[in-house]
Amino acid sequence: MSEPTARETTAFAENKASYSLWQLILYFLRLGSFGFGGPVALVGYMHRDLVEQRGRITGTDYKVGMALAQLAPGRLAAQLGIYMGFVHYRLLGATLVGIAFVLPSFLLVVALGWAYVNYGGLTWMQVVFYGVGAAVVGIIAMSAYKLTRKSIGEDKLLWVVYLGLAVTTVILESELVWLVLAGGILVWVVRARPRLGGGGLASRTVPRSQVAGRRCPKAV
Repeated sequence: MSEPTARETTAFAENKASYSLWQLILYFLRLGSFGFGGPVALVGYMHRDLVEQRGRITGTDYKVGMALAQLAPGRLAAQLGIYMGFVHYRLLGATLVGIAFVLPSFLLVVALGWAYVNYGGLTWMQVVFYGVGAAVVGIIAMSAYKLTRKSIGEDKLLWVVYLGLAVTTVILESELVWLVLAGGILVWVVRARPRLGGGGLASRTVPRSQVAGRRCPKAV
């Protein structure tokens, strides 16, 4: 068996986790238990905690996970969390992180549903739910603003795609998957469009951080 090259050794070292799987499971167990505000707020918490503060996930991996989670049907935050577990611990990490993240919210919703069905007729119970709903809307708005700034930054092309899809969604009152795919294809054509060279079809080499949108934040 041949010895690994320097490039392969470096790639392995960079991909090696600086945290244990148990630490990641505990983090998502706490996030699933006490993280409020819906999927937009939760993915914002993941970026703040795992990318900015602890440096466990790179900015590029986070953006790739966001793109995959947005394209797939289902819960955005849960799918991004599953991808976070997959980054360094593959199938086992994805499975355990997904269970740890979803199980608390499942139990909480069942408990709240039981309480509302049995006590929903009481005025104080209805007022509590309305108050929580108003607070959650504020959390979502702030998280959406922060996520937009971190993901798009000052990239004009991404702003065009972002505003175009936002206006279309408001007008049609529906999220169209083909428009999301069209936005991705547009960015690919502009930044890494194929060209015909001497050897046939080829593509321009684009730095990974540029494809993701902008330069990735350094791990703390």
